[in-house]
Amino acid sequence: MSRRPRPPRPPALDPDAWQAPALPAAVHAANDPDHIPGTRSGSRLYEQPAYRAEAAHIRAFCAVDGPPLNVELGVDRGYRLLAHARRWPDQRWLGIELRKTVLDAAESAPGNALLVRGDARAVLAALVPAGAVARLDILFPTPSNNPRHLLLTPVFGSLVQRVLRPDGVVHVATDIPGMVPLAEATFGHWYTAAQPPSGPVHSRREKVCAREERRVWRWTWSPPRSSR
Repeated sequence: MSRRPRPPRPPALDPDAWQAPALPAAVHAANDPDHIPGTRSGSRLYEQPAYRAEAAHIRAFCAVDGPPLNVELGVDRGYRLLAHARRWPDQRWLGIELRKTVLDAAESAPGNALLVRGDARAVLAALVPAGAVARLDILFPTPSNNPRHLLLTPVFGSLVQRVLRPDGVVHVATDIPGMVPLAEATFGHWYTAAQPPSGPVHSRREKVCAREERRVWRWTWSPPRSSR
C-alpha cells in the first residue's frame, strides 16, 4: 500500500517583509472557553476524556490561592523559563509551547515549574482561573499568513486581561516589524508598566537576535483599571 505524498511546506516567511493578514470580521466572546479558537480543537480539547487528567493537573498548578503565577508563551526548549523557576523558587512558572521541543525540557523542570505542550489560547481559556496570573510573557510570537494562527488579536487581549491579576503585567517582545502594529492594537490601550525582572539565561530567539544584531521591540503593560 503506497503512502500519500505529504503536501509541500509553505514557503518560509520573510520576517522583515511580513505583514499581518486581515483578521476575520467575526469576533467571539473571549470569556467563553468554547469560543476560543486554536489548533488541536481549541479550548474544547481539554473536555476530551484523553486530556482530563492533564487538564486537572494544570488547573491545580494554576490555583489562585498559590504563590505568584508567571506564564511564558512560546518557551521553545524552556531554557529561560526553567532558569527563572530556579532563580525564583518561591514563585510558580508555567510555560506553554505548541511544538514538541517542550516535552524534553519538561523532564528536568523543578517542582515550581510546569511545561505544557498546547495552544496558549486554549490553555489560558480553559485551564487558568481568572485573576490568577501575576506576569505573562509573550516572547517572539510566530508570524503567519493564516489569521487563525495569529496570537496577538483583540480577542486574545481580552483573554489575557481575564487571567491577569489587577496588578499583573503582560510583557511582549518581537523582532518582526509587522508584529508591532498587532501588539499595539492588542495592548496599546493598556497602561505602560515597568518591565519585569529577567535572569541571565536567554531564549534561543533572543540569542539569534543578539547574534544577528536584529532590532527587538519590547513593551510591558498592565490592564485597564476601569475593568476591575
